[in-house]
Amino acid sequence: MKLLDKTKTLVCLSGGQDSVTCLMEAAQTGGGTYAVSFNYGQRHSIELDCAAQAAKILKTAGYYALDIPALRQIGGSALLTGGDLNERRDGLPASFVPGRNAIFLAQAAALAYQLNCGRLVTGVSETDYSGYPDCREYTIKFLEAALNAAMETDLEIAAPLMRKTKAETWTMAYQYRVPPFDRADKQYGAELIREHTHTCYRGDRTVRHDWGYGCGECPACLLRRRGYAEFIGALK
Repeated sequence: MKLLDKTKTLVCLSGGQDSVTCLMEAAQTGGGTYAVSFNYGQRHSIELDCAAQAAKILKTAGYYALDIPALRQIGGSALLTGGDLNERRDGLPASFVPGRNAIFLAQAAALAYQLNCGRLVTGVSETDYSGYPDCREYTIKFLEAALNAAMETDLEIAAPLMRKTKAETWTMAYQYRVPPFDRADKQYGAELIREHTHTCYRGDRTVRHDWGYGCGECPACLLRRRGYAEFIGALK
């Protein structure tokens, strides 16, 4: 069995609020922190630009962007081939990409193996989420067991936001001092989330709301906006 270095962390970085918050948390540990993003044929590349920028701001030891074109070839999601992002298909949101997190974590685990990172972090949550089955805790635990069996190693897959609401995720970011946003009037790490992350399914970056950029109408924007309102309400 290959024993990986538990002081080194690889974060799956989409460029959205959750994964960047996870990267902020990992950067506080003092060990080596790496990040990996995935270009899988999503509607827009804005989130990948945000991921690269966040990795730079947070001074990761290494940033990797992997191409996974097979998901777009397979299709079946409004995030890939278009369609109404607010509808449901077979009881799941139309934005659900079948197999996405399983494929991402398998690719990331292989990279963690090569980088000798003993900890792999994903920003999934089953508290405040869109109803994706691959964001649930038991799915992550099954994947951890399967990947360790496949690679004969001791990789830990952590999901620090699993039990957190969006409001709690905003609060978590607010607690981190991230230059150049480490002033109280800038709300610390919450300002990095507003300025340098993107969650909007439509890739709209033309309007800046108090919670960040987005169309303000897709499910991802509505969830983020509601969480921010709860976060601000708790600060008052």
